[in-house]
Amino acid sequence: MADVQALRAKVEKLRAETERKVNPLVQAETALAEAEAELSAQREERAKEFDQGTVDKWEAENGRLHAKYDDAMGRFNELLLQEPWFQAFVEARTANHESFHLIQFATNATVRTTGQPIHNVHRPGGVDSPFLSLIVSAADRAAHASGADYADGLEQQRERFINGEA
Repeated sequence: MADVQALRAKVEKLRAETERKVNPLVQAETALAEAEAELSAQREERAKEFDQGTVDKWEAENGRLHAKYDDAMGRFNELLLQEPWFQAFVEARTANHESFHLIQFATNATVRTTGQPIHNVHRPGGVDSPFLSLIVSAADRAAHASGADYADGLEQQRERFINGEA
């Protein structure tokens, strides 16, 4: 009988020790779960707030970006007109357009005069240039990278806001 009582006492002692060790862990786990749930709710609320701000302000930002585009294109056109190679390119394209109009004018005059259209007309040169394609491709590559950086910045701004850092 003494062995049973000693074993009971030992079990009670171990149970009390276990309770002292486990109870704080359970309390800490519960507190952590509550804190994580509260943080998640706060993040969700901040995400909604940020998204609503984006909805409210996107048109103004888009207007700013269009004005930025217009300003840059204005500067581009001014600088482009100063380039000798561009002036030569404009001359070549002008000659093409003038040739097209001359052929139309001469064809109409020939039809009115002889009743027959002009045959075997020397056509103006091509109006598209591989050079232009190279310029557009290079500009698109650079613009795509800058546009991706802008998009990344928007995502980072949203995450900082949601995390309560901004």
